[in-house]
Amino acid sequence: MEIGKHPDHPQELSYLNAVLAFLAAEIPKVEKQKDELDSRVSYAFAHMNIDNPEQFSELTVSLSLLEGWKTHLRQMAYAQGKPYFARVDFDGKTHYIGKISLMRGLDMLITDWRAPLATLYYEGRIGHAAYDCPDGHIEGELTLKRQYQIEKGKLEGFMDIDVTASDTFLQAALGASKDRRLRDIVTTIQAEQNRIIRAALREPLLVQGAAGSGKTTIALHRIAYLLYTHAQTLTPKQVMILAPSRFFLSYISDVLPELGVEQVAQTTFADYVCNCLDMDPEKNPVASPLEALTEAVNNNAHATPRMAAAGLKGSLRFYQLIRSYLRHIEGELLPAEDFALEGYTLFPREKIARMFTDTYTFLPTVKRAAEIEKYLTSTLKRQLPRMEKSIEEVFDKHMAKVRALMPEDTQARRRRFTAVIEKRDAMLKQLQEKARPTRKKYMGTFRLKTAPEYYTALFTTSGLLERVGEGLFSHEEYALLADETRLALARGKWEPEDLPPLLYMQKHLFGIEDGGMKHVLIDEAQDYSPFQFLALKEALPAASFSILGDLHQGLLAHKGINTWEEVRPIFDATPLVLTRSYRTTIEIMEAANPVIMQLYPQGSVPAVPLAVPVIRHGTPVIQHTPGDITSRTAIIQKEIAAAQAAGCRSIALIAKTAGECEALERALHFPIITEQEADYEGGILILPVYLAKGLEFDAVIITDASRYTAQPLDVKLHYIAMTRALHRLVVM
Repeated sequence: MEIGKHPDHPQELSYLNAVLAFLAAEIPKVEKQKDELDSRVSYAFAHMNIDNPEQFSELTVSLSLLEGWKTHLRQMAYAQGKPYFARVDFDGKTHYIGKISLMRGLDMLITDWRAPLATLYYEGRIGHAAYDCPDGHIEGELTLKRQYQIEKGKLEGFMDIDVTASDTFLQAALGASKDRRLRDIVTTIQAEQNRIIRAALREPLLVQGAAGSGKTTIALHRIAYLLYTHAQTLTPKQVMILAPSRFFLSYISDVLPELGVEQVAQTTFADYVCNCLDMDPEKNPVASPLEALTEAVNNNAHATPRMAAAGLKGSLRFYQLIRSYLRHIEGELLPAEDFALEGYTLFPREKIARMFTDTYTFLPTVKRAAEIEKYLTSTLKRQLPRMEKSIEEVFDKHMAKVRALMPEDTQARRRRFTAVIEKRDAMLKQLQEKARPTRKKYMGTFRLKTAPEYYTALFTTSGLLERVGEGLFSHEEYALLADETRLALARGKWEPEDLPPLLYMQKHLFGIEDGGMKHVLIDEAQDYSPFQFLALKEALPAASFSILGDLHQGLLAHKGINTWEEVRPIFDATPLVLTRSYRTTIEIMEAANPVIMQLYPQGSVPAVPLAVPVIRHGTPVIQHTPGDITSRTAIIQKEIAAAQAAGCRSIALIAKTAGECEALERALHFPIITEQEADYEGGILILPVYLAKGLEFDAVIITDASRYTAQPLDVKLHYIAMTRALHRLVVM
């Protein structure tokens, strides 16, 4: 309905103007409060006494409040352009829904999209509806759901809806051109996405999401929801995002700030492990997670010894081997003798071994040793007086014997007494002087090497790998593990699959400061190995996990997971499945699904449900068969021009190999994306297919589809390339 003809138009316009007027009046007040606090913080810094803990604590609180005010101001500034996007009328009350909560006195002008009531908009149907909140299960009548198009503070349109998945607003959002960053989807969250976003914090979340189902975006909105819902017990610094690359982190960097969330830890698994082990990436570089895959793809190979070794290291068998190795290390640390001082046994070795391997097993190895040293120290403090008394008693008896046998008050008797006393005093002094160094020397057997040193020794000490492995691998597999690890050490780089065992060993040998981390988001989880999941769970025992991925896009299947059943028992979670694809048009997905079906025998049901495109039709997939490089270049240039004319803002030329990318760069002079970028600039890009996963573009040109074979890895690469396109796909 045209906006001017809707009977509610005057009422809606009046409400919008009232909200904007309130914002205009409130923002200067908030700015003044922020500026006053900013001045107090600046003064506190200038007059800070670092020895005064109360001052430091007050400053920390003030800084936190200041960040809160700054975030609130940014949100209010955004709300001036688009204060809300929806309305629900429930049980006779009207509620407007936006990105922030806004109150005027006791009146709620705007309800935050994360509030329980907003579920009525995302999932409710006109008629009887309900939602859950801290006050319980609320039921009532939902009489209106309305969506608004407000741009720069102007009401451009609104529409009454029932089912959000088929409405005009969603189609418009999906059909919009893509710029260089991922954006939020608060206005178009669908029911199945909403249920994942609002899943309970403490329950592990495992999601199999088809290409284009919005996994990454949903995950980021889930973080915003959790921080809003658990604001009293969860801070942004207690949440961590583990992304596949720094480049990917740049790509998603705008979403959380748009949702009013700052200071969430965002890192890669490699950077996280290096931080836990205090390893300098410059001195201890780690190979890219895709290096072995890149090497294979660029050489037209589908399996290499390096990839095979990576698979072994990511397995639960290797996890068992590392556990066995840790027991071996502990056994080597234990002293071979009793703890004795001057012939006195103060602590039997068996008791020390029992304390080390039983009593204190809940502690990291280094802390167990510290506990034993404390126990030895306290034992010495208790036993030394007894030992001294025992020595004195021996010499008292000796002096009594001298008195009985020698005449009184003779020079010989005095000399004998003096000699006995001097010997006694010397023994007492020696006992005191030897107590500390004896304890230190005894505890010296507990001195630990670093986790990297122990791990290196596992592969460089003759026979050690097979000895601690206890038959977990075949002789050929042990040889492969040793050979490939030695090659990596010779290259001067850790392999990515070495990081989970290093993290696990660090945790058990030295412990890991988790920084109070309470929630971890793992994106592209299909490329994590079982050992990787276990190591993370061990390193962050107090954290809950949200794990999202797509097995059809598992490029690292040689070392990652091939089924969610490998993950389910680790986290005790049942996978939730998202099949609806919102990214691509129906035409593109209907071309991509037959490609991924090559993974399955003809006529079989796929183990992972195929993506189901929704709502949006678009340009049919364009196919070309150029005769030579010249005609290929000309066609690509023509297709780029056509895409730009159609309004496409981000265009990707996706090639299979690095060599093909370089040839395209020479011919077309567009930038190549490698694994070194830390920022995503958008525009027209050339990139190898193995770096395209997780990204999306208005238009995609697959520059040579004939290079993809029926091998599983090639099938997945081809599928990933096709499903990066939002609106337009060209296949050469």
